Amino acid sequence: MWTYCIAFTDDRTRFLMVRSRKRGGWEMPGGGMEPDETPVASAKREFMEETGSILHTSDDLSVNLGTGRVFFGTIGPKVGIRREGEITDVALFERLPDGLAYPQEEYLPLIEKGREMLKRNSNGII
Repeated sequence: MWTYCIAFTDDRTRFLMVRSRKRGGWEMPGGGMEPDETPVASAKREFMEETGSILHTSDDLSVNLGTGRVFFGTIGPKVGIRREGEITDVALFERLPDGLAYPQEEYLPLIEKGREMLKRNSNGII
C-alpha cells in the first residue's frame, strides 16, 4: 500500500508539491508503507523525508484511492533536512504547475476534497 499527502498552508490557499528526480515532474509527497507502519504514520514519515517539515493530519482526513490512501493536512514547521536524491525541489503552489508527474485529473478533485475536509475539521487537525 502507498500513501501520499496533499498539504496546505493554514489558509488553504496554497499546497505543497515536490519535484521527483525519478519521474521528472511535480507530484505530492508520498511513497510506500514500511512493514508494521500505519497509513497515517507512513504519510507523516514520507512527508518529513521529502520536505523536512511536519505534516499535521489524522486518519479522518484521508480517502482511499486505488491501492493507496491520500491524506489531507496542513504544513507544519520545518524540523529536519529533506532526504537528498529522490526529490530535487519543494515548492508551494496556488494552482497545479506545468510539468506534473501524474495527470492533473487525479489531483484537481483531491485538492478540492482536501480543502473541503480541512474547512469542516473543527479540531485544528493535530
